[in-house]
Amino acid sequence: MPVESPGRLILLVGPSGAGKDTLLDYARDQLRADPRIHFVRRIVSRPAGAGEDHEAVDQENFKQRVLDGHFALHWQAHDLSYGIPSQINVWLERGDVVVANGSRAILSEARRRYSQLLVVNVTAPMEVLAKRLVERGRENQESIRRRLIRGDQHPVEGIDIVQIDNSGLPEIAADFFLAVLTAQVGETLRGAVRDEGAPY
Repeated sequence: MPVESPGRLILLVGPSGAGKDTLLDYARDQLRADPRIHFVRRIVSRPAGAGEDHEAVDQENFKQRVLDGHFALHWQAHDLSYGIPSQINVWLERGDVVVANGSRAILSEARRRYSQLLVVNVTAPMEVLAKRLVERGRENQESIRRRLIRGDQHPVEGIDIVQIDNSGLPEIAADFFLAVLTAQVGETLRGAVRDEGAPY
């Protein structure tokens, strides 16, 4: 059964190169002073400084954390392990909004665990994705090719989806994402007021 909590979990998903980190960084800067919203720092079996700001662990440490129940959600992709810490359950139970960089491969599991889930799917045309992956210079051509192929293997469908096309100016998609998050904070607060029986 899904976790019934007054908070809202927002998972940002999309193919490599869609610009998820850019949207997250922008929204985090704009909403830094709001205590009702939390941007999750993922645990990744990748060295620190390679891409996003994450907690770097080795594979053995990651496996132990899985066994110890330290993750709310975790998955494998691109020969790496990714995890969202179980701390988010505390925030959700408190009625806050939690924003995490997720994966399309775990949407079924996330829906099973969290009833108050919103998925933000960030997309861009294949040629745009390829160009961005080359420009960021983290991987060789074969790794980029595998990422692009994998990107076509996980369609994102459902009534809990917000679509963002990030193929144009980045500030357009960033402002839209910020508006989505702001609306969710407001809706979560209104829900808390209704649950407490106060006037709405």
